[in-house]
Amino acid sequence: MNYFITVIFYFLLANTLLHRFYAEEVVLRVGEKTVNYGRTKRQAYLRESWPNFNKWPEGIVNYYFDKGTFDTRLTNSVLQATEKISAHTCIVFSRRPADFMLKVQTDGKKCEAAIGRVYPDQHLSVPLSCYSAGSICHELIHVLGFIHSHQRMDRDEYLKLNISASSTPTWSAEFSNMQYRKYANQILLVPYDYGSVMQYSDEDDEYNPKNPEYHRTMGSNIVSFYDYLMINLHYECYCSANFEIDCKHYGYPNPSNCHECNCPLGFGGLDCSERPEPGETLTAVEEWRNTKVSLDAGYTNIGNDTKFQQIDYVYQYLWITAPVNKTIEIDLKELSGVKCDYGCKEGGIEVKTHPDPRMTSPRACCSDEKQIYKSQNNPTIVMFYNLKGLNEYKLSYRFID
Repeated sequence: MNYFITVIFYFLLANTLLHRFYAEEVVLRVGEKTVNYGRTKRQAYLRESWPNFNKWPEGIVNYYFDKGTFDTRLTNSVLQATEKISAHTCIVFSRRPADFMLKVQTDGKKCEAAIGRVYPDQHLSVPLSCYSAGSICHELIHVLGFIHSHQRMDRDEYLKLNISASSTPTWSAEFSNMQYRKYANQILLVPYDYGSVMQYSDEDDEYNPKNPEYHRTMGSNIVSFYDYLMINLHYECYCSANFEIDCKHYGYPNPSNCHECNCPLGFGGLDCSERPEPGETLTAVEEWRNTKVSLDAGYTNIGNDTKFQQIDYVYQYLWITAPVNKTIEIDLKELSGVKCDYGCKEGGIEVKTHPDPRMTSPRACCSDEKQIYKSQNNPTIVMFYNLKGLNEYKLSYRFID
C-alpha cells in the first residue's frame, strides 16, 4: 500500500511541476491588449531538454472544441484561421482523437495559447475579442512553436524600447523586464518584418519602430508572407523536385499544393505573375492622374442584431506601371470610413515601396497621416484591405525621373 501511495504522490508532484513549468509559456491577449507571461526564448521555440514537445509530429495538430466552454459564434473564425495556415503550409489541423490534443475553449476575455506542443489537452482560448481569423492565426502560430517578433535577438535593430513606459499600475516593472528580455541562441528563420502577425503594436509606447513610417503597421492581423515561410522552414515543408513550377517575384512552391506558388501579397496566379482580383492596372504618365477605390466589406450578424466585423479581410489591388527606370509617385489624397488605430486592424492601404516584395511596406489608416509615396518598383502595388463597412480612397499617381 505504501508503494502505491508513493507512486501516486510522485505522479501528482510531477504533473504539478509540468503544468507550472509550461504555464510560464502561456501567451495572453486581453481584448486588444496583449500580455505575455512567457519564458519565450526563440522565434522558433526549440526545447533542448524535450525537443519533441515543441513541434507537432508530421505537422499534424489534433484539436477539438470544448462543448462546455467554447463560444460557438467563433466556430467559423477558428475554422477559417486553420484553413489559412493549412492553405500555405504543410500543417494539418485534424479533429481526430490523439494523445496530444488542442482544446479550443472560451475562457473569459482572454485570447490565450501555449507555445508549441507542450502537454496533453493543452488549451487555446478564443473569446469574441479575437473574432478575426488573423487574431486566431496569431495564437495558432504560438501553438506551432513561435514567439513574438519583439523578442527576437535582432529586435534592437528595428525597435527602440521604452521599458519605463510599462511601469504603470497596469504593467509592473517585473513583468516588463520579463516581457522584453532577450535570450541567447535564437534561431531566426526569416527577416524582421514589422508587418508580421506576431508583431505587437506600440500603442502603450513600450517600444517604437526605429523606422517611424511603420508606426501604424505594427500589430497587424494580416498573416505575412514571411510568417508562412517561417512555419514552412521550421516544419521542413517542401515540394519534391518532381513538381516543376517557376515561381515569379520571389514566390516559392506551396507545400499545401505544389502545383501553385506561395506569392507575396499583391501577386497572384499559379506562378505569382498575375495581378490578384479584384483589381486594376493603371499606367502612370508625367502628369498627375486621379483614381478612386471603394472597398465594401459589409457586416456580419453574430446573433444580437448588431453590425459586426467580418471574420477575414476583403482585398483590392492596383498595379501602377511606368516606363523603365522611372520613379512612381502616389499621393494619398483622402480616405474615408477607415478606422484610425494601431495595426490598422479594421482596414487600410499599403503602397508597396519596399524593394523586397515579400516584406511588408508601411501601412496607413489615418486621415491626418497622408503622404506622397515614392517607389522604384514597377509595377508598384497598392493594396487595400477592409474588415468592416465601406472604405473609400482617393489618390493621384504619376512618374518622375
